Amino acid sequence: MQKAGKITTGMVTILLCLAWSLNAYSQTSPQLAPVNQAPETLVATYNATESDHLNELAADLAFVKSELAKKADKPNTSKGWSSPKFGGRVFVDYISAMNHDWDGLNNAIPSLNAVDTQNGVGFRDTRLTMTGTGYDFLDYKMEFGFQKANPSFLDIFLGVQHVPILDYVRIGHQYVEDAGSEICNGTANYTFMEPPAPAGSQFMSRRLGITSRHLFAADRVRLFFGVYDANNYTDTHNYKADNQGIVLNTRMTMAPVFCQDGRQLFLYGAYYNCVDSVSNSKRAMSFSKPGGWDVYNPNLDLGSFYSDQYQKAGFEVTCQSGRFCVQTDLFLQHYSDVNNGAVGAAYEGIGNQTNYGGMVMARWFLTQGDYRKYNLKSACWDSVDVSRPFRFGNQEGVNWPSGCGAWELAAMYGFYDAFAFSSIIPAADDAKMRNQQIGAALNWYWNPHVKWAVNYIHDMTDTRYAGNSYTPNGDYLGMSCRFAF
Repeated sequence: MQKAGKITTGMVTILLCLAWSLNAYSQTSPQLAPVNQAPETLVATYNATESDHLNELAADLAFVKSELAKKADKPNTSKGWSSPKFGGRVFVDYISAMNHDWDGLNNAIPSLNAVDTQNGVGFRDTRLTMTGTGYDFLDYKMEFGFQKANPSFLDIFLGVQHVPILDYVRIGHQYVEDAGSEICNGTANYTFMEPPAPAGSQFMSRRLGITSRHLFAADRVRLFFGVYDANNYTDTHNYKADNQGIVLNTRMTMAPVFCQDGRQLFLYGAYYNCVDSVSNSKRAMSFSKPGGWDVYNPNLDLGSFYSDQYQKAGFEVTCQSGRFCVQTDLFLQHYSDVNNGAVGAAYEGIGNQTNYGGMVMARWFLTQGDYRKYNLKSACWDSVDVSRPFRFGNQEGVNWPSGCGAWELAAMYGFYDAFAFSSIIPAADDAKMRNQQIGAALNWYWNPHVKWAVNYIHDMTDTRYAGNSYTPNGDYLGMSCRFAF
């Protein structure tokens, strides 16, 4: 009897568990549609459920994107400064005056009686550079140069991104970007060994200041503005006078056609530079040396003069289609109140003077697929895109060269019309100078960081002093090996 009772109790327990399980399943599982329900109704019910899930997922995804955007707008200050990156460059140049008329002129220009050419080989440029970033919105650069055995600091600046209104700001010693399409590239990316001398006349080089860069229309419109100290910066302490003077510089470029890092490029722009210096600031007018090379000893100094204000304005156009590119730069220079108030100076109080000049340059890559990249953010040329780098490799135990590198042909014409004078010339005499240069270049790029160059310059000068005319011409050859690391 007791055994039968235990069996009955166990069966009741099992039945209760089954009843509880069926009740729970009916509450949590989807209700099955009746057998006689139409298939279209089943599909509609499924689609409605799936649509609700998709809407929920879309809402969740939008929320996640919003949160990520908020975090991206705030710099991560926990990262600190990145490890610095080191680099540099070494340029070795050879210059030769093959044929020229400056030596032994029968009627030498006053104060230039001992003009001799100075040929030779040496280091054109050696630099050591350190760059880095920090806190997701800062960057810096420190560059030390060893030009002509005179070590000096070059670029030393701190860059700040996302500054309200000003966008990207640099503070420190930096390049003045006032000279148009070629000279602003810097020595690493010149087409010739040096920029055409007319385009670089009276260039401001590097100065201590603050600059701002704005980018619009998907970076195709760039506006640059800078304010600098009018005095050149040196390694030593610079004692300031009450009226130091400033340099104002602005440049705007627009690229309505740009694709593939500038493989197809049409760009135009304008720039303006103003040096508002202290009263009677002294300036020097120098001869435009062929190719920018130092081939004269002593230098052809065309005289010093005083001017309260110097202005330079120019217009630039660049067009590149694949391997072919042409670019031009035209400019005006204006000097206010030349020698005004300089008692006893030559050309005392001759008033305002205006110079003008320009250059046009064309280049063509002989090798297929090679071209020079353009950087919209800096409005300058980048390195050459070498499709088949030149190298030496070992094949079956024998060292063979592979790849042809990039081969480039270039030609340029530059001109410069200026007033010029020497301190011993009477003020009543006219003094003008017109300089023209024709050049050709052959460049061989082993890769984007190694370049071999051969340049030829034909220089033509027409200089008139005290009613006499001097028209010396010259032919000059330059060769260079340049590499960056």
